[in-house]
Amino acid sequence: MTAQANIRFLRQKEVTHLTGIPRPTLYYMMGLGKFPKNLSLCSGGKSVAWLESDVIAWMNERIAASKAA
Repeated sequence: MTAQANIRFLRQKEVTHLTGIPRPTLYYMMGLGKFPKNLSLCSGGKSVAWLESDVIAWMNERIAASKAA
């Protein structure tokens, strides 16, 4: 099995549930560059998602930062 087979898209509800960050705050943090950007799933469409690996990496960074403080 390759790494490509493990790619998973998360929709906004999943990201909100996984991180505990409300939707408005999620987009605010994205605008500040403090949260991974979402990807467009369809060209010209409004469907977006986040890479699960990006969200998990961000969560791990937050955990590491809180333990270092």
